Amino acid sequence: MNTLNAQIRDSEKVAPIKDTLSRMLRAQEEGDLYTFATTFAHNSDLVNIGTDLDEIWYGWKDFYSWMEAAITDRKGYTITAKDTHISLSQSGDVAWYSQLLDTCYETKGEPFNLEGFRHTGVMEKRDSKWVIVQSHVSAPYKNNAQHPLD
Repeated sequence: MNTLNAQIRDSEKVAPIKDTLSRMLRAQEEGDLYTFATTFAHNSDLVNIGTDLDEIWYGWKDFYSWMEAAITDRKGYTITAKDTHISLSQSGDVAWYSQLLDTCYETKGEPFNLEGFRHTGVMEKRDSKWVIVQSHVSAPYKNNAQHPLD
């Protein structure tokens, strides 16, 4: 697939994609499930992969059920995106992105901070609106001594 020049990150073609990603992160941070839902495709083709071994969802219904519980009761949740890269297909109706996320939230009753979550995904322009159709979040580790599966 041919892509448009990646240097157009701040052009008007990329601005709506960046806006969708920003709205998704702010909604997650604020526990705004309605706005969060507007940033995703609502069909069975949606794929979301989280950081835990059991965090993989196929389809909007399963992902929404999990997110409904995950983000509505968060306290002190912050997300900062940095180093966002967006590429567009030649047709201009498919985009893929990568970004680093710094986050602070409570999990299992304890505060948790992590810098440099890797967030990647694919978006489609549907009915003149950009929606996420695939996303993946992974947690970094510094070396083999900190292997996440140990």
